[in-house]
Amino acid sequence: MSRQHPEVKQVEMIKRFVKGESATSIANSMSLYATSVTRVLKRHDFKMRSGKGSEHSGWKGGRSPKSGYWTVYAPNHHRVLNNNRVFEHILIAEKKYGRAINKNQPIHHIDFNRMNNSPENLYLCKDHQEHKNIHVSLELIARKLCESGIVKFNDGRYVLGTL
Repeated sequence: MSRQHPEVKQVEMIKRFVKGESATSIANSMSLYATSVTRVLKRHDFKMRSGKGSEHSGWKGGRSPKSGYWTVYAPNHHRVLNNNRVFEHILIAEKKYGRAINKNQPIHHIDFNRMNNSPENLYLCKDHQEHKNIHVSLELIARKLCESGIVKFNDGRYVLGTL
C-alpha cells in the first residue's frame, strides 16, 4: 500500500503547479515520479491534460512515418489504424476528391515516393486491379528499356545503360 506524501510536500506541489510548472518538472526536482505528483494534484481536484494527441507533452504535430507512408493522428476517421492514426495520403485524397475513400480504392503515388502526398502526386484507383495494372504497365516499359539497352542489369540492380 502506498503512503501519502507529507502535507508540506503536497502544498509545495500544488503551489508550483498553480504557478505553471509541469508535474514532470515538479517531480524531477523533488526526486519523485510524475505519477506521484499527478496523483496528488488529482486528489486536490486539479484537472490534468489527457496526454493524447495534441495534449501529449511530446506532440510534434501528429505526423509520423509507418511502413514508408506518413500517418497523422485522427482517432475518429473511418479508416483509422489500431493506433488512432490514418495514412496521410488517404486524408489528402479525400480532400482532393471531395468524398470518403473506401478500402477497395487504392491511392497510387505517381512518382513512387510514398512520402510525397501532394495532391498532384496522388491518383485514386477505382479498384485494386486498376492499381495492379498501373504497376504492370511500368514493368512493361522497364522491359522495353532493357531490351533497347537504355536500362541494364549490373551487379544486382538496374542502371541506365549510359552509365
